[in-house]
Amino acid sequence: MDGAIAAICFWLVGFGIGFGDDDGHGIVGTNYYALVGIDGDLGDVKGYSYANFFFQWAFAGTAATIVSGSVAERTKFEAYLLFSAICSIVIYPPVVHWIWGTGFLSPRAFPDETETIFKPLFSRSEDSNGVMDYGGSGVVHMLGGFSGLMGAIALGPRNGRFDMDGKPLPMPAHNTAMMALGATILWFGYTLALPTSLEC
Repeated sequence: MDGAIAAICFWLVGFGIGFGDDDGHGIVGTNYYALVGIDGDLGDVKGYSYANFFFQWAFAGTAATIVSGSVAERTKFEAYLLFSAICSIVIYPPVVHWIWGTGFLSPRAFPDETETIFKPLFSRSEDSNGVMDYGGSGVVHMLGGFSGLMGAIALGPRNGRFDMDGKPLPMPAHNTAMMALGATILWFGYTLALPTSLEC
């Protein structure tokens, strides 16, 4: 459900903030809301921009979903869906614009800079290459993890996790086979996905 909320919000507003033109200020994009005005092709590649939107939506949904493990069993479902919407509109898109778009931390050049593919970090000098983010380690995973940490701090521990003296109470055993299966699927997926990442 949070993926659906993230898709709608990222389509309506988030993609424009993250990958729209920023008129040189480097903070947020100002066009491509609801993909209006986007050119679907990149040179001879048909539909590139739409495929890029789908790829970026998956990352936006991932950033929101990472938080679910940190706040599990401590929030109402509606509150978590509200967070997914806020993350997909307000939190994730500016960060992705700064680093993967044409923002002030990005290694990508402004459209009018033809002499170099790199854009400097902060100073806009020729000596800096900007932030190099491999496979979403900073933009997606660090943002999601930090958001989850803030949520966990705000919510506090689960009810029934500690006794009145602050000592931890025993928790029921987890399903070890399912944990191993999940770790294997993630490991296999990351092994395939990260070497093919173009966002570095």
